[in-house]
Amino acid sequence: FATFYAWPSVIEWQKSEKQSKIDAGGNPEEVQYDDVDAVLDIFDSIGLAAFAVIGAQNGVRAGVPMVVSAICGMATSTFGGLTRDVLCGRPVRIVHSNAEVYAQPALAGATVYLLAKRSGASPAARIGAAMATCMGSRYWAIQHDVKLHTWDTKKDGLGVAVRRDT
Repeated sequence: FATFYAWPSVIEWQKSEKQSKIDAGGNPEEVQYDDVDAVLDIFDSIGLAAFAVIGAQNGVRAGVPMVVSAICGMATSTFGGLTRDVLCGRPVRIVHSNAEVYAQPALAGATVYLLAKRSGASPAARIGAAMATCMGSRYWAIQHDVKLHTWDTKKDGLGVAVRRDT
């Protein structure tokens, strides 16, 4: 709940910092992603990775198949971000295709944890590998602006999903 109470202050501070940089002659394109965004993305990636591992561990404890355990890891980690976004009044990242991929790094981290467990790796090795995979793939997605694929539904003939011009 600290995020809920601190978030408005952080966002206001960030907006004022960005505006002061623009007023000082900075290029608005370069000011778009700043140090606050980087720190928030780092902590978000750490949380995403940690909860992907925790969810996968819970799936293992429940005795479900490996695929279901990986989905448990993904769901556990992404639901935390969903809750954060709702409490902070932000657009929910996981349901918007205009944001960087979020669930895929969590699924990759959970899968690496489960594969390492199956191969007999030590707990520290499998947690470290899973955390590195999840955080690394999330970092890569942010740096390279990797987003979910979208297409024009007006031209693809998908029936009820198509919004036709009238």
